[in-house]
Amino acid sequence: MVLDGERRSMYQTARFQETLRKLAMIDEGFVKDEAGLTLGSAATSFLDPKTAALLQVGASVTIGSSPVCLQWSISRAMAAGATEDEVADVLLVIAPVAGLGRIAAAAPDVAIALGYDVSAALEELDPFVSRMSAEDRR
Repeated sequence: MVLDGERRSMYQTARFQETLRKLAMIDEGFVKDEAGLTLGSAATSFLDPKTAALLQVGASVTIGSSPVCLQWSISRAMAAGATEDEVADVLLVIAPVAGLGRIAAAAPDVAIALGYDVSAALEELDPFVSRMSAEDRR
């Protein structure tokens, strides 16, 4: 038999878990309904949706957003028609303002959002780079 207090506790636990899950996955409908925050691009008459989405990627990198936020903004840019090259170029364009440290920190997360594993690529190059360095020393 579930007492009224226990039922309330189970509901509260389930609710907070659901809230955290939806926030972690950036459920746009939930965020709009529950927090009153619209995550879509602001309606502008001068910027096309792709440009606006690429600007959001740049802003996300600049402020040091979490990997899930970077992935979300990159997926929105790609859905708006951006290419992988355009997303990568955003990092180059904002580097003088955001700083190379911020760009280097974000690059692996941006790469993963684009389906590219930088760490694996560097590991594949490591034996080649080591061999080239040894040859240079001779």
